[in-house]
Formats: sequence, C-alpha cells, structure tokens
Amino acid sequence: MEINYLFSWLKIRKSKPESRTSPRTLTLLQSLLQDLKSKGKPYNFVGSSHSYNGIQLVDDNVAVIFDSNDLKNIAYNYDTQEVTVEAAVTIEELKRFLQPLGRQLISSGNFMQQRVVGALVTGTHGYGVEDVIMADSITAVTLLDEDGCPHTLTEQEHGNVLKYVRVSLGYLGVIVSLTLRTKKNEQFEVTQQIFQLSQLPQTLAQYGNKAHAMTMFPYSDKADPFIGFISLDKLDQYKEPAPVNRANAFVTAISWVIITFVWKLNAQLPIFQEFLQMLIGRFAPSVEPEVIVTSPDDLDYLYDYHPMLESERNPSIPQRILSSTYTAYNVAVFIPKADLPDLLLFLFELAQKMKQANPQQYFKNSIGVRYVGQSQKCAMAGNYKQDSYAVDLFFSKTDLELAEQVQDKVAQKFKIRPHWGKTILKPEVIQNINLDDLKEFSNLRAKYNPSNLLQPNLGGIKF
Repeated sequence: MEINYLFSWLKIRKSKPESRTSPRTLTLLQSLLQDLKSKGKPYNFVGSSHSYNGIQLVDDNVAVIFDSNDLKNIAYNYDTQEVTVEAAVTIEELKRFLQPLGRQLISSGNFMQQRVVGALVTGTHGYGVEDVIMADSITAVTLLDEDGCPHTLTEQEHGNVLKYVRVSLGYLGVIVSLTLRTKKNEQFEVTQQIFQLSQLPQTLAQYGNKAHAMTMFPYSDKADPFIGFISLDKLDQYKEPAPVNRANAFVTAISWVIITFVWKLNAQLPIFQEFLQMLIGRFAPSVEPEVIVTSPDDLDYLYDYHPMLESERNPSIPQRILSSTYTAYNVAVFIPKADLPDLLLFLFELAQKMKQANPQQYFKNSIGVRYVGQSQKCAMAGNYKQDSYAVDLFFSKTDLELAEQVQDKVAQKFKIRPHWGKTILKPEVIQNINLDDLKEFSNLRAKYNPSNLLQPNLGGIKF
C-alpha cells in the first residue's frame, strides 16, 4: 500500500509516516491512544503548519492528524469573555466565530489555515504589545496523557504547570481543547514610513514601546540600506476608516496576472529581487509617511482598514510583488531588544559579503523584524522574560544549507532563542532557554508520557 508523504510548508521537506489516521471524536482518539500504547507504537500529532524545519514532519511513526474530524466545537463564555476551542478549529474559523460577537483574539499570527492548538503550542506570535505570543492568552488546557486520560489545567489552580503547557511543542500530551481570553474589537492608527538604517536609533527611541514591525531591504543601498517601518497606536475613540477600494473583477484579474508573472520571473531569476530592492532605494526618499485608520472588525492583521482576510481583498501589486511568502522560506529567531541595532548592521554587512562571494547566494527578498515584547506566562517561548524581536531571514527554497550557515553565524555572535516553527533547531539555540525551565519541562514529560511513545516534532531535539 502506498503511503502518502507529509510535506512541510512550501513542500521543501517531506516525511514518510508508517501510517496516518484522523480520529473523528474524542472517544475514538482516547481509544487510539490506548491501542498505540498497548502495541508500543510511537506516534506524532500533526496539524496545519507553515514550518519548514522539522516540526510537523513524521518519519516511520503513526501520524495522527487533526484535519477532517469532529473536534471543531467553539464556545464563548459571556461572563468571562473567554472562548474555548477544540483541536481541529483553525485560526480563521475562530476569528469568524468571534467577529459577530464584537470580539477578537488578543494576538494572532497571519497564517489563517493553522489549527489554533497547533499555532499556540508552537509559540506562534502576532502583533502588538499585549500577549504577543498567542499562547499568553490561554487560561485553561485539556490534554490527554498516554492512556487517553484527560487532565484539565487552569490558570487559577495550575499556574506553575500551565506556563510549561501553553507552549508545549507537542511534547507533553495531546491537547484536545484550550480556553483563551479575548478582547473587544479595537481600532488602530497605523503609521507607515520608510527611512535608512542610520535613522533607526532615533526612530526606535520614538516608537520603541509601541507595537511596531520593520521590513529591511539589504540591497537597496550599499552604504545605508532602507527600512520600511510600521507602528500602531490604539485609538480610544472610533474613527471612520478609509473607504474600501473595490476594483472590478477585470482589474483584479489583471492584477493577479501581473503578480503571478513577477513571482515566476523572480523564481527563475533571483537577481530580479535585487533589482526590485534597488528601485526601492531610488524612490524611497520621495515617499512620505502614511497614516491610516484600521477597521475594528478586520479579520486579518491590524495594519489594514479592510474588514476581511487579506486573501479576500483586491491585491496591491507593489505589496504582493515584494512579498516573500510565495518565493522563499524563512529562518526566524528571537533576539534581545537591546541587540537589534547591532544584529541588523551585522546582517546587512553579511548580505553584502555573501553576494560578493557568490552572486547566486544572497538574502532572498527582505529581512522581517517584529517587536514581540516579553512573555511572562510561557516558559518555553523565545521571548520568555526577555524583551525581544522576532527576526525573519528569507532565502530561496533550495538554500537550506545557506540558511543554516547564516543562522550559525548569528548564533556565534548573539544569544538568540528559538522561534520553534522556523528556527533550525540546534543546541546553541536551545541552550539559551533557562536550564531550570528545561528541567521542569522534562519532568512534566515524564509525568504525562513516561513511555515516550508520543514523539515531539522537533527535528531530533531531546530535552
């Protein structure tokens, strides 16, 4: 019998499980766990993933997949303003459930097809300054141990344990439901501007404690590269967002033809991306700062005023062309806030050296930087008790070895921590997490899964 492969995001890596199954109900799931234990069969739980490294890849084990089962219940508590979701619910489904209630997630990643449980337990982060790691908003978790027995852990009664379970990396148990705090739909005033690297310190002094993100263009100017900068200010009173620009079907179709053509051209001729960045460097000085007001019920990220998902909006040709999502993959790490200026300078210099050494080897597209603050509630998060930035480095799909070399160079100079879904997981990254927390995490593993049959999808990393 032919076994279907499991692929990582962008199908860069694949794995071949022994078999795959998708139990439709909680009872069937519990029976499956009991059966796997009795047979001594190792297994992995797999959800929707946008990782490329090793997470969600399963070799030789039984792959248990939350994809088409019945564990999709969502319940909202009007008294506590919390929402409880089961294992097969996606981020998009949860957002659409909350929208008519006038509520939204406190923070959210922008890959809407991820399962909520999978996104949270791997430390997915969003945007803002409040509970930026999505799992920070978890108030209760129900997980199954290796015998299929449920354990419900709450913030009030099990706070010391829950801080390890929130970001558990598929390592402690099978999470079947979790409860999250929500917030009232909010509006933001978003400032978008572009400037050169030399202006970054004064900009950070002005915006450093606000929600902000940056896009770096290492080949836009050899001496002083350009940075696209976005900052968010929450509005206390309602403001009318800009009207939605709804182009007709013909214009939308033509836009997608142009975008698709450029993406294909870029995939065949990587040097084209460098040319685009050179154009940014030429025209950036004439670009004035732009301020927009967001819609309070926007389903996607907070820097747009259209109350939909990005995929449902009319495409912006310049933004889509410069998007790395369809042309590259990224290595991502967490870096202490104080180290960011030095890291960016280091990366810009490295980008130029790489290109000089081999014209075919250079950073693909841009460098993404997002302020993620610090988590007080997720001991395994990369920003636990450390004010941090998430830094994304983009490369061509075929440049896995190059990406690993770049991460090694960064790790030699800076104390980086893992962005679990995207980091190339190595001891020099893992060891920057507090050793006492790692020990406690391992102790919980022994409590809930002493037989070690539930295998984490961590690319071989053992705690």
